[in-house]
Amino acid sequence: MRKIYGLLAGLMIMLASLPANATPQTPDAADFTFTINPSTNNAVFVNHSTIGNEPGTRRAFWSFGDGSGLWTGGMDGAEHHYASAGTYTVCLKIYRIRPNINDTVLMSQVCKTLVIESVCHANFESPAVSPTAPAKYFIAQPSHNQNKKPLKICWTFGDNRDTCIQYNTAYTGTYSVSHLYGQPGTYNVCVKIFYDGGCEAQNCHSITVQAPGDSCKADYERIPAANTNDILWTSFRALPWNSSNKKPSKICWTFGDNKDTCINYGQDYTGPYVVNHHYQQPGQYEVCVKINYYGGCEARTCKTVLIPNRPCSVGIIQLTPSSSVSRERLFYSFPHSASNSSYERICWTFGDGTDTCILSTAAAAPSTMVRHTYPGAGVYRTCVKVFFRGGCIAEECTEVVIKSNTQLCGGYMTDSLISPQTIKFKAFAINNPADPVVSFGWTFGDGSSGQGQEITHTYTTGGEHRVCLTILTQSRCETKICNTVKVNLANQPVLQLSPNPALNVLHASFLSAYTENVTIKIINSNGTAVRTYTRSMITGVNNWDIDLSGLLPGPYLLTIQSPRQMVGLVFVKQ
Repeated sequence: MRKIYGLLAGLMIMLASLPANATPQTPDAADFTFTINPSTNNAVFVNHSTIGNEPGTRRAFWSFGDGSGLWTGGMDGAEHHYASAGTYTVCLKIYRIRPNINDTVLMSQVCKTLVIESVCHANFESPAVSPTAPAKYFIAQPSHNQNKKPLKICWTFGDNRDTCIQYNTAYTGTYSVSHLYGQPGTYNVCVKIFYDGGCEAQNCHSITVQAPGDSCKADYERIPAANTNDILWTSFRALPWNSSNKKPSKICWTFGDNKDTCINYGQDYTGPYVVNHHYQQPGQYEVCVKINYYGGCEARTCKTVLIPNRPCSVGIIQLTPSSSVSRERLFYSFPHSASNSSYERICWTFGDGTDTCILSTAAAAPSTMVRHTYPGAGVYRTCVKVFFRGGCIAEECTEVVIKSNTQLCGGYMTDSLISPQTIKFKAFAINNPADPVVSFGWTFGDGSSGQGQEITHTYTTGGEHRVCLTILTQSRCETKICNTVKVNLANQPVLQLSPNPALNVLHASFLSAYTENVTIKIINSNGTAVRTYTRSMITGVNNWDIDLSGLLPGPYLLTIQSPRQMVGLVFVKQ
């Protein structure tokens, strides 16, 4: 027995003396920074978390301190709108998820304090009045991020005859004033607004008072949007009027979301004055149109426009396998309906020429998960589209990067049209983390160049331009990618309809920037598509006749849409 005890003791000593070879566990560490837009109360959060080496997929939950929250990918940021000023505690929590064993663990969290302050602005407009006397009509345009109302508005008219008007917080009318100038000329007019709560703001404009002559007005109407599948798209049509029938030379739109535009028109332009705009989020916006007429007359008007909430939406998350060069990806979709409608099918397109739809059955809703293997290395745009019962359709896309087994450096670029002649370019590098990018160089095909991962370029000539991106890493690995972009100058309408009004046949002439298939819709005044066609377009001018027989008399919107082009015009069926 003593021998056995001796052997056991020796074995314990030998095991204790063996070196420990286990890999140490490194924890996750949640962290983020944020920026605030004081004029909109919008906050943008950037995720700076670090992920440890414990196995599992990471997801992040953002708590914004006002009772709302948001799930994102483990390293994704977030945006949030605060309804009122105040101090908020924002928290980021990082969770580890292992679906195969149904395991969810909170790995790390961090909280920070965010302060939304009161911000106010002042502006005014001067709509046209009767030209029989050098008079002006001014309307103050208050703006307060907490919706506080003016208590006093003071006007200086530039002719040493000023005034102040007191208001109470129950006042709901127009903050307007009329002023009669002694003679024509240019005057510096200022408005100063004193708000309930103490905020003050002032703004000044030069106003031209003309001798009796032409009079003009500005107005607009909201028409059915060209993109009927996205309620954040909206379309407006300006309604000019001039006492001498002079035409608009320029129409400027302010949409209330700091994304404004001006459009120049020639004196021979005969089409409708239509503009399309996409809002980033629902809400109430003040939309203004300012019309400059040939001959110098100018008029402006503003209205409040309601952009409703999305009736349905969908999120998408891709899970990457442990191997950095694996061609397999697992995708999860997260459908949501404001009316709690169920979804009847979920369709996926993977960007490699393959797609699939998962249908509901009598027993269960369609699965929100799909697995896909890509054919090779590259960058793929993968999209999910959810069809809800009741007709609502939601779509979301994500980019999938499949790396090469050789681990060579590479990259790609994207472009987006932000005005008829201006394109935003963005570079994306595929590189070893130990070999960071040191420069992104651009040539735009018109003799100009630039530097930066994201850059905007305005072309002065139309046509095709060969844009090249050169990515250089620290180890001098160089990648060059070139794409061709097309630029259509704004002096030629993209779509023309004739005759307008039309009886039974409508002739359409469409200047296409690409050779591709497009969807053509005729939409009635209720926003319903009554005719839908698919046409193959060539680069350049395309002409075709549309049969209108069977349509009821009235106004309609004709839209042409593809993934890269969208335009619409209103016509009248007699």
